Amino acid sequence: MSHRQRIQGRSAHARVAVLGAALVAAVGTGAVHAQTVFISGLSSNPDGGDPDDPQAVTACNGAPQTGVVYRNSETEPHIAVNPANPNNMIAGWHQDRWSTGSAQSLGAAYTTNGGASWTQVTIPFTRCSGGTPGSSGDFERGSDPWISFSPNGTAHYMALVSQRSVNENAMTVARSTDGGATWSTPIVIARNPAQDPTARSLFHDKNTITADPYDSRLVYATWTLFRTGITSVVVARSTDGGLTWGPAKPVATMGRTGPGEQAVFRQGAQIVVLPDRSLVNAYFRILFDNTTGQVTYEQAVLRSTDQGRHWTRVDSRVASFASTTAVDPELGVPVRDAQEIPSIAVNRTTGHLYMAWQDAGVNTNGLVSVVVARSVDGGATWSAPVRVNQARPASEQAFLPIVAVNSAGTVGVLFYDFRNDVLGDETLTTDVWLSTFDAALNYLGERRLTPSSFDMRQMVITGARGYFPGDYVGLSSVGTDFVAAFTVANNLGLPVVFPQNNNGTFVDANDRQSILFVR
Repeated sequence: MSHRQRIQGRSAHARVAVLGAALVAAVGTGAVHAQTVFISGLSSNPDGGDPDDPQAVTACNGAPQTGVVYRNSETEPHIAVNPANPNNMIAGWHQDRWSTGSAQSLGAAYTTNGGASWTQVTIPFTRCSGGTPGSSGDFERGSDPWISFSPNGTAHYMALVSQRSVNENAMTVARSTDGGATWSTPIVIARNPAQDPTARSLFHDKNTITADPYDSRLVYATWTLFRTGITSVVVARSTDGGLTWGPAKPVATMGRTGPGEQAVFRQGAQIVVLPDRSLVNAYFRILFDNTTGQVTYEQAVLRSTDQGRHWTRVDSRVASFASTTAVDPELGVPVRDAQEIPSIAVNRTTGHLYMAWQDAGVNTNGLVSVVVARSVDGGATWSAPVRVNQARPASEQAFLPIVAVNSAGTVGVLFYDFRNDVLGDETLTTDVWLSTFDAALNYLGERRLTPSSFDMRQMVITGARGYFPGDYVGLSSVGTDFVAAFTVANNLGLPVVFPQNNNGTFVDANDRQSILFVR
């Protein structure tokens, strides 16, 4: 049985600073006002009786840890809508993020009233969230939350869990058949054994899970498997609704993609299911030309026509792009954002595919920007990418895109930017937006999703990679509405220190950031 905590609201300073007094303009067609609610609350992880003592706060990890643990701070959310009951949604996130990677636990909350209120639950993915010795939750840290619903309403929550002290990690999945109120004990679907922490070795990373929207028996999990000198995109299948899982099989490994050209890296895999039941797995790849030494970044897809049993032998190119991240324009601190990782969505009626990603190639200053492309033939060919942040000059930064399609066929792409920042002041003023397009990617306009701006300089830090809103955030749809779960900083007036000191164990218990739901 899961522990439950009703999310009634946050401290006055957080609610006033982040929500402000005004309502946001409508996000979906037919909505009069956007609905804005905090999903996450303060940490429920054990603090050992002394929230200021690093050893007490990290005792639940079960092994010595290094870095800064940002207690009470949440990041990298995902959200899913129950097709059997669209008033039911589930969100997940990093709870108490570590500066050195992953989090003490993975949070979760559900709503049964369309997002008006949320109830927080605890799933024992890690020791800090109740994982017991010898169980599937016997891990020090958790990361990469991803949630998907089967058509019968069963929810599947996938997580990457790890033992940093012994260089071990695994992919685990929990199920809920009651809309997220209670969850099964997580099961391990792939695991690497403990290894020499200093050696290059086996490692699972960057997972997503997709329940087949047409068959509740089928669920697909995909991620990247790193081995010494080799990276592979792998896929595992469940044919009994997530109760058991088959082996993780490589579907794309290092190999030639053209004369003299070799794919040396693939990551960010995410599967979508088309109306004809075929599968498309999207990710980015890095190509190396052995004859010229040129390195190229590309978005690419693989396809399967038999529910994931077999995949095309060669992945298809979507577009090349210039890899970069957002950066604080004054302090030069980077933002750990999506960087190369794509987001993909499908129109369930037409089967048209839409992919969004970051690309410096469309920014006139060579800074990060966001683009979206379309395929009308199942991913075989793609349109030229279209810049997403069209309401602003092409010289401005835009980052962390997530794409979704609503029931009217409108395409929405969420992104962050600094358009309201004032150079020379003490804050890095940040906002979140939703650009919308018709089915052919003609630009329709944008909506501001943040009721008031927040200061990114108060966000958690992930080592040299900088501020961390997440490698991704959440976007889905309910009818003609879009629903989003994204990370905002609580304006506490406490900027973080960069670079960090990770040579020890430290606690930052400030409620630095939270997960905000907008409909």
